[in-house]
Amino acid sequence: MFTLLGCMSWAQGVQNMEYIGMVGGVHSSGSIVEGTNVVLSGSSGFTAQMGFAYQVLSTKAGNLWIETPFTYVWQGTGSIAGATIAGFSRNVTYVTPGVRLKTPTFGRVSFYGSIGGGFGGFWQIDGVVSGANGIVTANTDFHTRPVFDFAGGIDLRLSRLLSLRAENRDFVTAPNLLGVTGHNHPVFLIGLVFHR
Repeated sequence: MFTLLGCMSWAQGVQNMEYIGMVGGVHSSGSIVEGTNVVLSGSSGFTAQMGFAYQVLSTKAGNLWIETPFTYVWQGTGSIAGATIAGFSRNVTYVTPGVRLKTPTFGRVSFYGSIGGGFGGFWQIDGVVSGANGIVTANTDFHTRPVFDFAGGIDLRLSRLLSLRAENRDFVTAPNLLGVTGHNHPVFLIGLVFHR
């Protein structure tokens, strides 16, 4: 369907398709000291999003788009507590088609908000090494769960064919997935959009 719509827009010479490529990073670290117990922990992560969007309506009030973002999130966490070393690798792939409303352009700058829903594939790989007794424990787990997402962002038009875009997107899931007790999995992304 998107290919057919793209061919139609190309023939009409109208720019109503977008190809989106964005990246983001996650990093946190900290330490906890309680009496003689010392816990050191840290995490780092990477987010990448590829997407496609098609404009279905253009009015003075704004533009309505159908979008299909594919978002990949990897986060690795490590901790040292006494003689125990633990490492956790968590990977998620979100597929959340939805709609986006883009405000009228103020010069080269415009704002947008979007909502969507779909599913997420959640991988969790855990490894624990206990130096006290030499026991190594490893565990791998995979779940597929429904996901709702919403986002807001800003778009800076660099040229007729290219934009710089930044957005904050939050994926809402059931609680207790990948060690997150709540429902929210926010990511911040920045990247380029190609218009056609």
